[in-house]
Amino acid sequence: MKLVKQAGVILVALVVTFSWNLTGFASEDSLSAVVFKDSMSGGTAGGLVSAAVLALTKKPGQQLEHLAYGAAGGAAADGGYGLFKAQTSLFAITGDTVNIDVPLIMPDIQETGTRGTNVIIMAELLSGKF
Repeated sequence: MKLVKQAGVILVALVVTFSWNLTGFASEDSLSAVVFKDSMSGGTAGGLVSAAVLALTKKPGQQLEHLAYGAAGGAAADGGYGLFKAQTSLFAITGDTVNIDVPLIMPDIQETGTRGTNVIIMAELLSGKF
């Protein structure tokens, strides 16, 4: 079982190392590159923060799994932020190409006086230069 865990760690390290050469990560503006870079920086920051908190606890050697929880939480949170930041519209027209992507969904709350509040959900469906 220990050999399987070591092989898994080596496999993840190789994927992270060589993923910069994949075509999906080639462009700086691609959605996958933005989300991947944000999740990696969030995982690093989460690991560092959890290591700093771990240094302040009694018997830090018995609580090393909290490093993994901090790194995973940071990667998930910053990856979600990167996904939110990278979203644009359902159809984006640039020159002669049409890109299909997941649209950014923005909720908005509007107060209507005595009748209550309305929740409006908006999504950009088409963007481009015409």
